[in-house]
Amino acid sequence: MRTGEAAPAELRRGFRRARAGSTALLLALFTIGFFQRFAPATFAEPIGAAFGVSAAQLGLFAAGNFWVYTVMQVPVGLLIDRYGTRMVVAVGGAVTSAGTLLLAAAPGFGVAAVGPLLVGLGTSGIFVGLLKSNATWFPERRYGVVTGITMFVGNLGSIVAEGPSALLLTAFTWRSIFLVVGLLAVTTTVLVLVVVRDSPEEAGYPGVLPRPAAPAATAPANGSHRLRSALASRQVWLVFAAVIGTNGTFYAFSGLWGVPLLRDGFGLSNAAASAYTTIGLVVYGCGNILLGLLSDRLGRRCPVILVCSASAVLGWAGFAFLPWSPGWSAVVLYALVGLAGAQVVPAFAAVKESTAPSAAATALGVVNVGAFLASGLIQPVFGWILDARPGSTDALSHPVLADYRWALIVPLALSAAGLCCALGVRETFRHGPDH
Repeated sequence: MRTGEAAPAELRRGFRRARAGSTALLLALFTIGFFQRFAPATFAEPIGAAFGVSAAQLGLFAAGNFWVYTVMQVPVGLLIDRYGTRMVVAVGGAVTSAGTLLLAAAPGFGVAAVGPLLVGLGTSGIFVGLLKSNATWFPERRYGVVTGITMFVGNLGSIVAEGPSALLLTAFTWRSIFLVVGLLAVTTTVLVLVVVRDSPEEAGYPGVLPRPAAPAATAPANGSHRLRSALASRQVWLVFAAVIGTNGTFYAFSGLWGVPLLRDGFGLSNAAASAYTTIGLVVYGCGNILLGLLSDRLGRRCPVILVCSASAVLGWAGFAFLPWSPGWSAVVLYALVGLAGAQVVPAFAAVKESTAPSAAATALGVVNVGAFLASGLIQPVFGWILDARPGSTDALSHPVLADYRWALIVPLALSAAGLCCALGVRETFRHGPDH
């Protein structure tokens, strides 16, 4: 066989190895970020006891990650479109590592509260960078399922942050657990800097992956023009609102209040309560893959987006008004809001497919603001509502189920508004069903 004939196959094998290595490292940092985001649900009790803080203070502590993450979504989208995934993610990994190690060693609550802020800042670029990398390294017609797999793998971090971490807390301190996570983040960040490349061409594999023609309307290279293009898109804002009602409400609940609800409302132990949030997260993780695959196979994004928005409304209405309790009824409700959160996969695909490639990361960053803006607001508002109950004086005075039902009206209202906006999302799948 002549060299020229063998080269394409060898080139493709090398391309797949490079893609696998780059994607695996980005996913590792993404998973660490997911762990940090959902850890407060399990670690709230020992951290609150260590520093003597109230429910509202715990809400602010957990929301710090979301607030910084939210503020940074559009800037990191612009930075990634301008400087590429590798450099932005590596810097983000370094900041994440610093925040995690600071939290592990914090002598008081004031210093500890800086940890989630740094983690939010560091992880802000990882997800958008990963989506941009997926769009660069994988065929466009597989974007839905690839994004679903991405979310599933990242969600493993949130699952570890719930039930498994509750078990770890019986043998280790919360400080030692965060120390190990911080050291893992440092190691992964170094590997990202060494291994990851921004595109197949940069890695030495030009022309291996077919590229479809760009949409007719291409975004200018200037960052401010890319941002204006994203902000002027009706599609972006409709998806933004839909994601608030599904992914944003689920993140806020499973990231902090899902465990205390069962612990305070029904007297469950921390480990038993975390099992239910773990169920919701497992449904969310599996739903990411299944909904991505389903929307690719159907050749449609909108029906899947609508089903998820409806699932959120049903779940939050059940939490707030139905006579549910630990057992099957609780499993169903946690599963409903977990499935709703998986809407993020077809939602991001709908945004990416309606945006010029040069502005994809910027538009995705704008939409991602919705999920984390909601989470960053819901968590402290939830705590304020609980602290406003009669007889509440400090963190040792626990709320009851009726108090939580009042707070649960907040995600219910947001999910209802999200469903209304989901009805207006435009179909974007350009390839037809994948047979």
